Amino acid sequence: MWILGGLGNSITGYTVTNSMVSAIGGTGTWFNFQLPKQSASLTETLGVNDVAQSVTFQPELVVNLPKLDTTLRDVFVDLVSQNEIFVLVEDNNTRYWLVGLDNGLQVTAGSLQTGQAYTDLNGASAITMTGGEPTSIRQVEVTTTIAAVFTAGGFTFES
Repeated sequence: MWILGGLGNSITGYTVTNSMVSAIGGTGTWFNFQLPKQSASLTETLGVNDVAQSVTFQPELVVNLPKLDTTLRDVFVDLVSQNEIFVLVEDNNTRYWLVGLDNGLQVTAGSLQTGQAYTDLNGASAITMTGGEPTSIRQVEVTTTIAAVFTAGGFTFES
């Protein structure tokens, strides 16, 4: 999972080819989070308003980040204070999806916990990022590397 968020970080434009994002422009640093298997989920709900005759797509990304330490705590605090987060998610089929492409996501829930039993999560639990978009999540066409898709602007990548 890659996250772009924070002051001065933004997506300023993108190109869609055959219903897939093929190029993205903007500025900022994308941070990589290596998630353990089965520790995150992405759901998109359709919101329909018959009276206004409008439709919105409401993505919800829920992640658990293990190994609570000062660095994870600082990342958690930074994430929850952002108004606009963009997330690039790799699914179980090795497809990449860009979530919050037009309006961004906000962290709406989550907690830090130490766990009680030896097998309990020690880390950030159920960090929930939600949004409202005019279109459904977009698959990102990755033919070589993630960085190759982010061709325009000043993006950097940090693991």
